[in-house]
Amino acid sequence: MNKYDVIVIGSGPGGEGAAMACSKHGRKVAVCDDFSLVGGANTHKGTIPSKALRHASQILMDGGRLAGSDYQTLLRQTESIIKDQVELRESFYRRNSVDLLIGRARFINNHTVEVTEHNGLKKIYEADSFVIATGSRPYHPHDVDFNHQRIIDSDKLLKIKDNPKTLSIYGAGVIGCEYASIFRGL
Repeated sequence: MNKYDVIVIGSGPGGEGAAMACSKHGRKVAVCDDFSLVGGANTHKGTIPSKALRHASQILMDGGRLAGSDYQTLLRQTESIIKDQVELRESFYRRNSVDLLIGRARFINNHTVEVTEHNGLKKIYEADSFVIATGSRPYHPHDVDFNHQRIIDSDKLLKIKDNPKTLSIYGAGVIGCEYASIFRGL
């Protein structure tokens, strides 16, 4: 069984910050995330992709040229930025001696988690303390049918195959406003 001072569940900005702070205070730390690439939704679905897309869209609106100007081309460029962010974050973990546990954590008791890896293998880890930093997910109002093929949330917007001719955005949070600006510029 592996023993840590602290296990952080979630590798987004909150989890990363907690892990780095604990490591810098001499604690033996591991970060557990179900996603195989570090960074959480912030890096893969939220802030980083929307900022990269918004920047590219702004260049287009200002009359600049990009190699292709359809949404899929912008997404490919965004994937490159995400890859760089993942590599940067992985280097933070290595440099600060923070172990990465890839899999879904489940508490067995107050000081023990079972981590189920993607291949089904289960491993047990103990820690004196845990930080739960599992982030958030897009809001799904109960009166909106997200099973409809033409209704998608901000996470799925990063996977659409065609450039929409029209788009309605429900909500005026940061991500919604950024995507409104992005699609206006295409």
